[in-house]
Formats: sequence, structure tokens, C-alpha cells
Amino acid sequence: MGSGGFTDKMHVKKNKYVEEWNGRREITEMAFEVNPGTLPAILFFAGVVPFGIYSLTRRELIIKGDPRYKRSGLA
Repeated sequence: MGSGGFTDKMHVKKNKYVEEWNGRREITEMAFEVNPGTLPAILFFAGVVPFGIYSLTRRELIIKGDPRYKRSGLA
């Protein structure tokens, strides 16, 4: 029962699109490259977007007088 894998009795067929996606995921780190053209987008999505979400959330907590902000010791 616990022999693992799929047996012929299950009639499982591989989906070629799923297998292709899985293969692409496995080689992502080899295909990923940083060059002067991609660096601004990486910095934007890794730095500016998270900081913007943080700033908007913090501002909303301050304006609404949320107890979580008051308990944090920053108020």
C-alpha cells in the first residue's frame, strides 16, 4: 500500500503543460540574470513596492487610531 509512486492501476496521465512548467521552475536560477536593463525593475519590486505598502498601512493605522499602533509604543 505504501510502495510510493503511481501504479498503472491508477490510470494517471502526465499533463505536458504541468511538466513543462515544472521544468521551467527547476532551471529558473540558471536562467535568471541581472543586467543594467533588469536592475531597476528588481530594485523597484524588491524595495519601493514593499516600503510603499508599509507606509500606507502605517499611515492608516495612525489615522484610524488603531489599538495595535497605540500598544506598539510609537504613538
